[in-house]
Parts: sequence; structure tokens; C-alpha cells
Amino acid sequence: MTCLNDTVSLSDVLCPTHPEQHYFTEIIICEHLYIPPQKPDKELITNVIKNFVVTSAEVITVDLGDREKKLRKKLVISGTLKLGIEYSADMPEQQVHFAHWDIPFQGIIGYRPCDPYTNRGLIDDPDFDIEDYKIHICLEHEQYHQLSKREIKAVLVLLIWLEKK
Repeated sequence: MTCLNDTVSLSDVLCPTHPEQHYFTEIIICEHLYIPPQKPDKELITNVIKNFVVTSAEVITVDLGDREKKLRKKLVISGTLKLGIEYSADMPEQQVHFAHWDIPFQGIIGYRPCDPYTNRGLIDDPDFDIEDYKIHICLEHEQYHQLSKREIKAVLVLLIWLEKK
């Protein structure tokens, strides 16, 4: 699968403890997933497979309506979490089955820490070009709650940051 702008796959990245680059965002994916009707009921989740694909990175111009009349930038990152869940069927023979979902995600990247009176999460660099950066995605936390034999609640916390090429 081809990722935009040489995005580094989740499996290749460790979360940075002290990122030197300050362009980042964190997002939460919280999704209710339903086992497709053609699949049997779920007894127990046995494995989870995740692949994050960035599909677009668009620099947008924002106008804060301030006295300076200065236009600033933010970066909108969009992508898809391709999530696969392997589970044992709630049947006497307990066969293993697999269900998968494509879950969209989106976040806005700006400069952090965000001072509410100055930059407000904006990119103040007038020469900012996304082609000068590599996009990284790191999964900081994940939970899967079995709500019923056919419903799972997935909660994932992502750190998305830019690294100068």
C-alpha cells in the first residue's frame, strides 16, 4: 500500500519521548464496530492488526481576524485506519474468524506548545512546505471493549508528528 509523502508505517516507528520537532497533534479514534452479518458471533478477540495510511496532507491558510491581518497556516492530515480483528467464534468448535474495517481519521497539525494568545497551534513559517517533512504516526494507546457478541468498541490514541527530511 502506498502512503502519501513517505509516511512511516506504525510498525516502523517508536513514539518519541522528547520530539525535537514541535509540529504535531494527537487524535482519538473511538469507533463502534459491528461484526458483519455473514460472520458468526464473537466469543473472544484473539488478535488485532492495524495499518495507518495517510491519504492527504493539505496546508490551509487561516485568518484569525486579528489586527495584523496576517494569514497563517495549519496542516490538515487525513487518513484511514485499516483495522482487522481476529476472533474465536461463539460456537462449540470455536473456529477463528477475521473481520476488517476502514476507519477514517483526521487531525490538524500546528506548532506546539500552543500559546492561546500567540500562535494558537498555527504554523507561522511563511516558507513551510509539507514536502520538506516526513509524516510519522505512533499508536500511544489502544483498547478493545467487547460490548456484545456482535459489537466491539475500539479506542485508539494516535500521535502524529512531522520530522524535517
